[in-house]
Amino acid sequence: MRVLLRADASVSIGSGHIMRCLTLAKALKQQGAVCDFICRPHQGNLITWLRSQGMKVITLPDGIKNELEDAQLSLASITEPYQLLVLDHYQLGQAYCQALRSYCDTVLVIDDLANRQHDCDILLDQNLLPNAKNRYQHLVPAHCIQLLGPRYALLRDEFYQSQSNSQPKHILVSFGGSDEHNLTTLAINAIEQLKPEQVTADIVIGANNPWRAMLQQQVARLPNVQLHVQCNYMASLMHRARLMLGAGGATHWERCICGLPGLVVTIAENQQATTAYLDELGACVWLGQAAEMSAKLFAEQLGYYLSQPALLGQIGQLAKNLVPANAGTPLVVEQIFNVVARI
Repeated sequence: MRVLLRADASVSIGSGHIMRCLTLAKALKQQGAVCDFICRPHQGNLITWLRSQGMKVITLPDGIKNELEDAQLSLASITEPYQLLVLDHYQLGQAYCQALRSYCDTVLVIDDLANRQHDCDILLDQNLLPNAKNRYQHLVPAHCIQLLGPRYALLRDEFYQSQSNSQPKHILVSFGGSDEHNLTTLAINAIEQLKPEQVTADIVIGANNPWRAMLQQQVARLPNVQLHVQCNYMASLMHRARLMLGAGGATHWERCICGLPGLVVTIAENQQATTAYLDELGACVWLGQAAEMSAKLFAEQLGYYLSQPALLGQIGQLAKNLVPANAGTPLVVEQIFNVVARI
């Protein structure tokens, strides 16, 4: 099976779309699929990194004005038909997929906004919301199979293999690939304020983090803190931590399957509904939006929750109950092959 994946990364977009598409692509390649990406060269893109992961990347020109132009340039860039198109992009929808149908037999759309029409055979939204079953009712064709909820979370193999070895007062900090608001600096300052508590920490940033040099200098002054750049061992870091401070989005499901309690900051509007619902369920603590954060607030919240081991255990268990350990990426791959075989 030949698979074409359309997704982008940038400082403002973040890296989440590329990361979950790469997870899916690697799982499909394990089943014999050939996977190609189409990306735009935004500032903070991950094109070079994708190629280092063994992926072929077709690069579109910069300055594309609209969805139809993106589709036309995508079509002009491919020379062979594909059995599957995977679209993970907030600026592209029905028009893009309809145009690509001439080269792609089956279409899978990955979305979580539920704010536009899609021409797809499979719709994947891994988020947990109280109205999940009805969100796409009038946005996808009647024949479309909807894969909804964290049962279909696109998690890397490592999250199904690692074992917990959490250390008391050890924190994991990760605000996504780009961390446009530089919340990582606030978190490091907060950890410095917690020195008397003997807190240790792992700090994870993406390769396209614009504050990378400054963060490396900050961390170098702290013997109890280690910086990790574009790491591929997030599961082991999660299992080592007692508490996580980070963003919403796909990280929710990585954290949940590891049973790791989280203090969550929403850094984009589309993260708010799911984060609020997880907070309501007791599966995380929503601290608020990025603009409301400070080092003082982080220090207060980290200090409080690290002093409440029973509460952390409860939050972690509620989170773990949300993501089945035997589903996720393998189940999505199974559904894809079933649909492709029928079309």
